[in-house]
Amino acid sequence: MDINIKEVAVYLRKSRDETDGKEDVLAKHESLLLEYISKNNLKYKIYKEIGSSEHIDSRPEMLRLLKDVEQDLYDAVLVVDLDRLIRGDLEDMGRLSRIFRDSNTVVITPTDKVYNFNDDDQSLINNFEMVFANHEYKMIKKRMLRGKKQGAKAGKWTNGTPPYPYVYNRITRELDIDSNKEKVYNLMKKMFIEDMKPAHEIAWELNKLGIKTSKNADWHENSIRRVLTSEVHLGVIVYGKTTGNSRKNKPNARGVQVKERTEWIVANGTHQPLKTEEEHQRILTIIESRRILPKGSRTNIQVLSKLLYCGKCKRARSFISKPNGKVYVQTCLMADRVGNRCKNRGMRVEIIYAQLMFDLEEYEQQLLNSEFQSKQDDNSTFQLVLKNKQEELNQLATGMDRLMDLYIEGSFDKDQLKARMDKLQSQIQDKKCEIRSIERSIALADNERTDEDRLQAIKKFKEAWNTEDISRKELNTLAKEIIDRIELIREGNNVDLNIQFF
Repeated sequence: MDINIKEVAVYLRKSRDETDGKEDVLAKHESLLLEYISKNNLKYKIYKEIGSSEHIDSRPEMLRLLKDVEQDLYDAVLVVDLDRLIRGDLEDMGRLSRIFRDSNTVVITPTDKVYNFNDDDQSLINNFEMVFANHEYKMIKKRMLRGKKQGAKAGKWTNGTPPYPYVYNRITRELDIDSNKEKVYNLMKKMFIEDMKPAHEIAWELNKLGIKTSKNADWHENSIRRVLTSEVHLGVIVYGKTTGNSRKNKPNARGVQVKERTEWIVANGTHQPLKTEEEHQRILTIIESRRILPKGSRTNIQVLSKLLYCGKCKRARSFISKPNGKVYVQTCLMADRVGNRCKNRGMRVEIIYAQLMFDLEEYEQQLLNSEFQSKQDDNSTFQLVLKNKQEELNQLATGMDRLMDLYIEGSFDKDQLKARMDKLQSQIQDKKCEIRSIERSIALADNERTDEDRLQAIKKFKEAWNTEDISRKELNTLAKEIIDRIELIREGNNVDLNIQFF
């Protein structure tokens, strides 16, 4: 290699179009890159991405790599091809280019191709290659979706992990039945349809028996309900039922939304059905008859709703209002994975209110006796420092133009110009890092709560507490401004109440 490279990061990622299982693509690429490293006597560290995603934020190994690149840990990043690093949108491309440019880190391939993001001429070519990679990714994704739709219409399974007790046969590309799991599925149906057991009790029974889901996890009420209501067990294939993405780290994720049934692809499958239409309708009827009022439509909001928790199982406690107007904390009946109830006892909320107001008075005094700092003063200092750093950056940028003028005037030769330019560029990058650090400090200071803010919130809550016509919902909103959580444990007449303020 013509450039001085000693330490490299090796990034491996399986592409979306390499998931047919015919060969271990990651192992093949790893062997190729390690051979290149041995040939050039390089020090290295491997970052191996299991899974494929378009966006950087959905790739944990890529995020770890970029963080280390920003710390100047490597001279280069070694990949099979540039598209292993980036197939995302223009925002991701710009982010990657900036990190490699600021850290002066190049990208290299086993064919001795070097991508230098600090070379203006080559940077344009790099951008073109990344745009083409993104276009190729979208075309591959489009072809895959088209193939999945065609497969679904032909009755083939194309939806990832099939519902219990089916298993995907990679050779026939159809669904087979796991005979042991089929027995569990039939037991599940019997308990729900004939024994009339609710879904959560079925989950407890299966967990007691040590039976796991297809993903080797414990059973829960929702997982039981999903299996029982699946139309796949009728012998049909359903594709395109939902849209959106539930991953929080995926940009612009809108959550999963169920589409209108007319938009689904429903076709007769090539797999064996495991329930009849009559059984399916019976399951849906039972579920509908047991449907309870959604949480969002309940009006029983109490002062400590979503603030009071069980000190034993750490779950939120619920309340009950008696006809005489008194409100009680209910006994905690949350169950573990096999159905053992918590049974942490409840009490009248007035007892908790009394302790809350006593602790609140003590907390307020602590805040009054402390020397609190003004958030505004802190921000003013940060803003002044930021302004000075930006002026220094502008001066450095002006210095670049001045160097070019001196070079044109013949004050120094090309090598001297390059040396001074490199030094000045390094100073500019350092100054940009300082500015980013100050901007982060300003953002943190804006979000940081001061003792003055806490005292003001306590004052509002106490004033509202002594107002006769205030609603419990309004008090609950104000309480959430000062209380993080309250944990309650009751053993007989012994009450342990842990109140945590912000």
